[in-house]
Amino acid sequence: MIRLSVIIPTYNRAGDLPRVLDALAAQSMPDFEVIVVDNGSTDDTAALLSERASRMAQPLIHLPIPPSGPAGARNAGMGIARGAYLAFVDSDVALAPDWLALTLAELDLYPGLPAVGGVVIYQNDTGHVNAYGGQLSPIGLAWDACEGQPIARITRPAPRLWINCSALLVRADAARAVGGFAPDFFYGFEDSDFGWRLSVAFGPQRVIPAARSFHNVGDTIGRAAGPLVYHGCKNRLASLIANARARHLVWALPVALAYGVADAAVHAPRGPRWRALAWNLGHLPATLARRRLLAPLRRHDRAVAWLFADRWFPAIRLRGMRRRPNRVQDVSDPGARDDRMTEGAS
Repeated sequence: MIRLSVIIPTYNRAGDLPRVLDALAAQSMPDFEVIVVDNGSTDDTAALLSERASRMAQPLIHLPIPPSGPAGARNAGMGIARGAYLAFVDSDVALAPDWLALTLAELDLYPGLPAVGGVVIYQNDTGHVNAYGGQLSPIGLAWDACEGQPIARITRPAPRLWINCSALLVRADAARAVGGFAPDFFYGFEDSDFGWRLSVAFGPQRVIPAARSFHNVGDTIGRAAGPLVYHGCKNRLASLIANARARHLVWALPVALAYGVADAAVHAPRGPRWRALAWNLGHLPATLARRRLLAPLRRHDRAVAWLFADRWFPAIRLRGMRRRPNRVQDVSDPGARDDRMTEGAS
């Protein structure tokens, strides 16, 4: 019997996947399946997975799909997953050997808890935190909690409004009840949007310090590609409209719109930002339909209201980069291609 399904979205990560799969093979809890959802990779991903499937103790499924981004890939994995629990793991994240056992034990201990995560650590700087769950601004911006802090500071569990899907364990019935990931969120804010809905419906999530995973962010970092700027800008506004409770939306939406217009007027690339605003106008009926679907599930708005960040913007701004660089990463080549870019992103 499969108790847990590990879902890994990937695109051209044949160089990273062996490390990720090795970490799964070393898990202390053996009762799980692995579903690698392939977003149209053009490298050796298929051959690698075929070879690995022949010698991995757990079932390993290669699920090729058209380029759909992380959101579409995770939904596709959910569609065939057999486990009562779903572990979303990114294709550049290696779990510590006890990660599945620890997070599953946490969900077993707290039956009302919808999801649990741990501390994500930089692979190239293991003394510092990449993420300990996520923060969400009252106007819809999202960023990783505790990013850049020394790992020694992470000593206590904490409630979270959302948790980065680089390493997240969630109850399958809860994930499906909120509709999974927004399918038109190709990239950016898809996990904060999912987590927001999950917490509104089922209560706050939780991060625990003992569950560790390691993110291979690489030693170089480039600027965010135009299509990814577009998706990030459109998704953060759509998520606010779909998920915020009415009394919050009344004041937060005008502020978010004003910020979006100012952002598009001042910051390059401007075209993707203006297109993101136009997309939200054209897709407003669909976004409001998502809001109506969530309405019958809204039971925990008050419980999660205090989990919003106490600031509208992160302390360290992206300034056009794909991610906030850690202490090790080289940003000397700001024109470097964004490694998350796919043909479908445009």
